Amino acid sequence: MARSEAPAVADFSRAPAAADRFDRLDIAVHADIAALETEWRRLAEAEGVSVYQSFDWIAAWLEAAAPAQAIRPAIVTLYDDGRLVMIWPLGIERIGPFRIARPLGGEHANIRMPIVAADWRCEADDAAVDRLLRRIAGTIRGVDLFDFDALPLDQDGAPLFLARHSAALPARCNVGTIRLSGDFAAVLAAHRGAKKTKKHRWQKNALAPVGGYQLRRAASRAEADAMLDAFLAEKAAWFRRNGLDDSFAAPGVVPFFRALIARRWDDGREGVIEIDAIEFAGGIHAILGSGTANGRQSGYFLAITDDEWRRISPGELLIHEVIEAACARGITLFDLGRGDERYKASWLDRTETHVRLIRPVTLMGHTAALAIALRDRAEKRIRDDERLWSLVGRFRKRRGEARSAEQPTAED
Repeated sequence: MARSEAPAVADFSRAPAAADRFDRLDIAVHADIAALETEWRRLAEAEGVSVYQSFDWIAAWLEAAAPAQAIRPAIVTLYDDGRLVMIWPLGIERIGPFRIARPLGGEHANIRMPIVAADWRCEADDAAVDRLLRRIAGTIRGVDLFDFDALPLDQDGAPLFLARHSAALPARCNVGTIRLSGDFAAVLAAHRGAKKTKKHRWQKNALAPVGGYQLRRAASRAEADAMLDAFLAEKAAWFRRNGLDDSFAAPGVVPFFRALIARRWDDGREGVIEIDAIEFAGGIHAILGSGTANGRQSGYFLAITDDEWRRISPGELLIHEVIEAACARGITLFDLGRGDERYKASWLDRTETHVRLIRPVTLMGHTAALAIALRDRAEKRIRDDERLWSLVGRFRKRRGEARSAEQPTAED
């Protein structure tokens, strides 16, 4: 990311200071979140969480993906003298003999955190946090280890105690963001505006002979489903070309996005998913899926067509237009998910730091934690070794070529 801006100084005068307040929390665990809807929506709105913690996003994941992936729901609610102060949307996954509690959403949730009331965002002693985790594990029953990944260090400048545990390690990826205002010209000027304006003008001129372009936002369930189909086809081809496994092909993932679309258009839950596309020359050439909550728009997925029009960078054109439209709608914070790809870094100038916290609560959990640590260490060594990472790249390229060759042609 180009630069990071320090968060505003928070007022911690109401923050819980010691272990005894954690020990007094009342814990409940729910497999069905329907009864929690009213309280959930109220707390999520009051605490300004991202779309990934919204009731509709989690409900859609539980409806479509969790059963397909054999994930046991364990929605944890924590009360302070009868007042709901936290919601932890967790699921229990079996990996071999191990039972691992993780935030719901997997790799498709770019921000994985509990909903925490403002006066409970705090620093806390490791021992107090570990006791709380053991109490939660005892209430859930059947948990060996907690694995909190993609966990932000802070929310609105206040620390999140899980992320501040001394055992927390840097996550593989952070999330880049950009602050927006209603004045897109000012936002553009602050982000290499002259260069972006020149590129945007060139793109308009390049597309003028084919009638120009338009930013198109899905206006119905049928249109959104069609755009999702186009995205899935293009992304599957991209994964195949690059020799990578298709994360959207995992059980329940496509039905999950269909469930979001249904909630958006059948139930009127605006913001849970929107799909934008750049259209020109008779077709769609870039697609962005995103969700919005509490003034923050978060990118779910992005794909561009692999054809002769790549030369005009339709993905960059789409992001430019989407950010301008977001400014007009009053969005104040925008992100494109995890990762530091070039097309993200050219706009996103703040870094939302994420960590991963792994805490075992049983003997089996300690074994699982060791296995995860060894795997992560080996992966990091490969990524940090230029020669080894180059070998991985060549292997993926060859696998991608082989997969592409296996695809049937129109004549087959």
